[in-house]
Amino acid sequence: MPPAGRCRSRVAHVVGEWTAKQGHVAAGLGLTLVPALAAGSMRPDVRLLRVLDTGGPARAVYAASVRGRHPTPAAAAFLAALREAAARIPR
Repeated sequence: MPPAGRCRSRVAHVVGEWTAKQGHVAAGLGLTLVPALAAGSMRPDVRLLRVLDTGGPARAVYAASVRGRHPTPAAAAFLAALREAAARIPR
């Protein structure tokens, strides 16, 4: 049995498309996690609830580039800007 205040999830649907996820939530078919960057583009009939789970796993985010090539100056600047922005996100 799960700890008090928690319940076991039952996965009945797996949806990959972002708009479909919102539609499933709006139809009352379940919940989905929403990254902070997507919070501003939610449907008006979907409510966001803040989740704070300090014991939860961190989300790793990667930048993809062509293997075997050095980043161009523009790509290197972009990566630096991404790393700087990521460093400002509260943990």
